[in-house]
Amino acid sequence: MSPTTRIVAFASLVILASFATVWTNAAYNLAGWGWTVAGTLSDATFLPFPTGPRGVLMDVLAKMNPTDEFIYVHLLKTGALTALCLLLWVSVVFFGVMTVPPLLRKRSSARKL
Repeated sequence: MSPTTRIVAFASLVILASFATVWTNAAYNLAGWGWTVAGTLSDATFLPFPTGPRGVLMDVLAKMNPTDEFIYVHLLKTGALTALCLLLWVSVVFFGVMTVPPLLRKRSSARKL
């Protein structure tokens, strides 16, 4: 794998892990802020980014769509989303340790010549 490909892959992994962390935090904030009755949340959604209710009907309870219900029940309540973020950051550290030092060694040995 070329050094440029490694750097792009590492940067992509960092961006993905950062977005997943921000998205997870926003999802937990939305779930903690708005859940009043199990399975209901007024006009809020987790996709594409967690946003709370908007407009004049903020206090009206409405049935969640199946996608939002899956995200809440299976990803947030079980902690799977947090585990996924943790796994992504462990991957970032592992990939960084495996990628960056060899690139720095090559650069420093090229300067000596």
